[in-house]
Amino acid sequence: MFASLRFRLWLTYLLILAAAIAAALLAMFVYLLRNPAIDRQEAQRLRLVAALIARRNQLPDIQPGVIRPERLNDVVRRMDEALGVRLAVYSATGHLLVDSRAEISPPFPQQQFFERPNLNRVRIWRDAEGTQWLYWVIPLENGQIWVVAAPRQRLPVLSLLRDEILPPFLRALSFAVVISLLMAIFVSHWIATPLQRLAQAARAASTGEFPKVDLEGPQEVRAVAAAFNEMTARLQASQRAQRDLVANVSHDLKTPLTSIQGFAQALLDGAVQEPTAIQQAAQVIYDEAGRMHRMVMDLLDLARLDAGTMNFERAPIDLRELLAASVQKYSFQAHQSQIDLKFETGALAEETPIIVVGDADRLAQVFSNLLDNGLKFTPPGGQVEVVLRTQDGWVEVDVADSGPGIAPEELERIFERFYQTDKSRRGGNRRGVGLGLAIAREIVQAHGGTIHAENRNLAAPDDLQSNPAIAARGCVFVVRLPRSSAPQEAARRQINAVRPSEKVS
Repeated sequence: MFASLRFRLWLTYLLILAAAIAAALLAMFVYLLRNPAIDRQEAQRLRLVAALIARRNQLPDIQPGVIRPERLNDVVRRMDEALGVRLAVYSATGHLLVDSRAEISPPFPQQQFFERPNLNRVRIWRDAEGTQWLYWVIPLENGQIWVVAAPRQRLPVLSLLRDEILPPFLRALSFAVVISLLMAIFVSHWIATPLQRLAQAARAASTGEFPKVDLEGPQEVRAVAAAFNEMTARLQASQRAQRDLVANVSHDLKTPLTSIQGFAQALLDGAVQEPTAIQQAAQVIYDEAGRMHRMVMDLLDLARLDAGTMNFERAPIDLRELLAASVQKYSFQAHQSQIDLKFETGALAEETPIIVVGDADRLAQVFSNLLDNGLKFTPPGGQVEVVLRTQDGWVEVDVADSGPGIAPEELERIFERFYQTDKSRRGGNRRGVGLGLAIAREIVQAHGGTIHAENRNLAAPDDLQSNPAIAARGCVFVVRLPRSSAPQEAARRQINAVRPSEKVS
């Protein structure tokens, strides 16, 4: 209990409250010791008395030899009794002439004590017995200096605290403690409860369950809960992908291995004797082995991408030349399939290079995969079009086909590993294993870009009204890459060292 966060929050809140109360009591005690209010009242009285004495028409001309010392003492003592202040008179040479309370208190010092700047304010002097005096200096025109003083008052601080301050203060303190405890309970519950639920969810996640944590509590706790939910979602996706990987790899390896084993066994047993049949069996074995090889290489690429160990070259690439080389590579396949393969650059000038920085081989792999898919799922007489354009510092490449399109619910999943849409698109013997688009997305993201797919409408408006089912016809993959800001001439010189047309295989 004592080590729990809730208890420590309570204790911290109460300690802060105790520290605040102690500081307030200390400040009040120091305030009472200094008596600023009483000092201000006494200082105001001394100013009034000084103003009264300074009126020369009400003062006798106190000069040595004019008034006898006895008479001078009488005048000063009467003024002391009338005004209730101590009076001292100094001569122009700085000698003390009269002190109204010299018999009962240590005498005032010589005039040099008062020779300080800014005498027009109340000052404090401590005599030999330790008594503090508030005094005001009155310099007259004849050189004399009058000093009016009063002892600094001291309040009985302890009795004042005990009788006047502590009773109401303790009542207010009790009320404040109750309110503070309620606030401490509320704050600790507000902070600790979401953290306890987060801890329970973390323990559940360790057992394979992934509950979603509600976003509650302070902003920092909500941020931790949101990060936890995101982490568990990714962990779930990772585990699901891992299970799918094992299942799909097992399934996709089983089929070619069965074919290879069957035809190889037939050759070994001599069941196939004719040269044509032997050629067909060998071709099946070769095709299935090639398919397994492609799948293993794709898995290795994905493993390297996930581990961050795949090396990407960083060199300027003219994307126009890279796309032209890729289209040229698949032109024969398109001709064989009776598909019109086009490459369009729109309003871009032919002589202007479209520069991106990246790995030419890997980007060629992306566009080769998209072109291969487009040709694979476009029927004879259809069209596959590659469009290059620039927009706001980005380069966009559209690879569009005129095939049957992709079901809307599958558009977000086609980049998942091993996900295939053969039920809606034809692939035949060239069917892949569902890794090409996943690898393409990883490569594009590694270059700071994005890739997505969307259906496009190739039907006429009249046909759409009569048959809405044909609205989703054709698919387009959009690749966005950041355009390089390098000078075109410098980029053109560096491109010669990395010619995509020579490196694409």
